[in-house]
Parts: sequence; C-alpha cells; structure tokens
Amino acid sequence: MNILVLSDLHIDACDNFGTFQWDEMDLIMHIEGIRDIHSIDKVILNGDVFELIKYSYEEIKNSNPILMRYFRDNDFIFIRGNHDLVNEFAVDHFDITNSQGQTIHIEHGHNADWLNGNKLGRAIGKFGLTMLKKFSHSKWLMDIYFKIVALEDEINHIPKKYNTIKYLTYALKLLKDHDVVILGHTHKLESHHTYYLNKKKRYLNSGACTLGRFQGIIMDTETMKYELIKESKESIKNSYLIRQAI
Repeated sequence: MNILVLSDLHIDACDNFGTFQWDEMDLIMHIEGIRDIHSIDKVILNGDVFELIKYSYEEIKNSNPILMRYFRDNDFIFIRGNHDLVNEFAVDHFDITNSQGQTIHIEHGHNADWLNGNKLGRAIGKFGLTMLKKFSHSKWLMDIYFKIVALEDEINHIPKKYNTIKYLTYALKLLKDHDVVILGHTHKLESHHTYYLNKKKRYLNSGACTLGRFQGIIMDTETMKYELIKESKESIKNSYLIRQAI
C-alpha cells in the first residue's frame, strides 16, 4: 500500500494572520497530482489539520467549503494534533502492519511536549482554552488575543522550542515497538535511521503544509521505501504552467 502523510496545514477561517495560506484548488490539484503519479492508496492528515484553537469547525468549514468537501469525499484519515484536539472526526494515532509483520506508527507528536504530554500540562492547556472561550464574547480581549497570535505567526513560524532533540528521543521510545514512526508537529521535515535488536528502524517527520510550503512523506508500506516531499507553492505553480504549455 502506498500512503501519503501530510501534517500541520493549520487550516483557518481567515488569511489575515493565519498560517494556512493556500488556495483551496491549488492544494487539491497538487494532492491529486501526487496521488496519481505515485498511485497513492491512502492519504493520512497527521494532526493540526485545522486551527481549532482560533476558530470553530463550522467557521473553518464555511471558509473552505471546496477543500472540506474534498477531504470528506476522499475518505482521508485524520489524526488529532494539539491545535485540533477537539476534532471529532480524528483518531489519536494510526498504525499499519504489512505482510511481513512490520508496523508503521503515525501520530502528531505533541505528546513529547510537557504541556501536552502529561496530565498536569494538559489540564493547564485545557484551562487556558476554557478561559479563552469564556471571554470570546469580549471584542477587545479577542482583538488582543488575535494580535498576539498574528505577531507570533509573523516572527516565529517554526518555534524554537521545537528545534530540540526531545522529539527524536520520543520517537526512539516508540521505535522499540514499531519499525517506522512518523510524527509531525515540529514543522521540520526529517529522516533518521537507527538499529534496535539488529532491526533497522526509521523516524520520519512529515514537516508542514503551511506558509507557502508543501511537505510530506510518500511511503510504500510493504517495502518501507519512502520519499520526502519538499516543494514551494511557487515551484508548484510553475510546474502547472509548464504542463499547460506542453
């Protein structure tokens, strides 16, 4: 089976300060091109697909109707991330076992964080989200919140706190029970190989499809061969123009 793993789209309801920054049809056409060229059997959206800490699901759906219909009609698999924990259509992780008994474990990866990875941290995060929803009726408070979010998005696209070894360490723990671990969350496209009990193990990170980037992983789950995708919206548009000219 050939799979395509994408993560961290952060689809929002407004482009003013969001990180999604994709035209619906541009994204759909590119995903469809990859599915066709690589004979993709299953597409897995590995967390932070939606920006549900800023918007409601209905707001996002109404702002991106074509894309949301495309996701629904193509039976994509959704995995929860820290920005879309309340996504009722998502699962916490997705595992695949091939005919040789090798397993691929896919999860977003935010459980490696202190705030998301233990009960106290999750309780604090939940309290903060509850307070935000409680004061959402106050326009001036929400304006301040949105300005803070906009500033953070502008100056800190890839948080420094994600640029650490702790995600690799977390993946290594998971690799004791799996042959391949695929995470997202850090917005960093990565590939690492190691050995455990004489078995080759792989940790991969699917990067992010935000801010003019298209990153992800294509994998043949039977052979375990994979390809990292790293493209920009500009290169994608140029490839469309070339194909049209031919």
